[in-house]
Amino acid sequence: MLVGRYSAFLDANVLHPAFLRGLVLWFADARLLRPVWSKHVLEEWRRSVKRRHSDIDDDRLDRLQSLFTGHFPDAEVFGYEPFIDAVELPDEHDRHVLAAAIVGRCNGIVTANLKDFPEDVTGVFGIEVVHPDDFIVNIIDLDENKAVAACKRHREAMSISQPDIETYLQFFERCGLIQARQRLLAHRELI
Repeated sequence: MLVGRYSAFLDANVLHPAFLRGLVLWFADARLLRPVWSKHVLEEWRRSVKRRHSDIDDDRLDRLQSLFTGHFPDAEVFGYEPFIDAVELPDEHDRHVLAAAIVGRCNGIVTANLKDFPEDVTGVFGIEVVHPDDFIVNIIDLDENKAVAACKRHREAMSISQPDIETYLQFFERCGLIQARQRLLAHRELI
């Protein structure tokens, strides 16, 4: 994985929850990765948010989506739809992810659903499938200074919850980012 050159297709389960989305996008802002998503993933993200937060209306979701898609205008991949039926995966509803990652020339797919993307299928296309925790640990290990600085900016941007450092690190655990939290413990004074 090359820092800043790694094209990461972000599955909907990375865009939701908000903490994980924010963290990954702050890493992208620091040029530690190139984020990639598709229309299908954004639609899936919206359904997930609405399912878990019925109080969020479409206008609010539109504003939120335009915030992060506007910041990364080149992140959305187009023209993958004809290839969806050409890929085989255990869950046919995930085929759009692999098709978009192929067309988007991604190095990897970041997802919590590892079992849905078997290596014998994705590897043929040169695409690795990485759990968000492993992905974030890799980013931290490759450029610790930039990653810690991005975490600090992420924490400071959390204007609603305004977490102190300990609370911020607890968010990692809540999102299943156990290894990443462990890596950052040694740098808590910089976050």
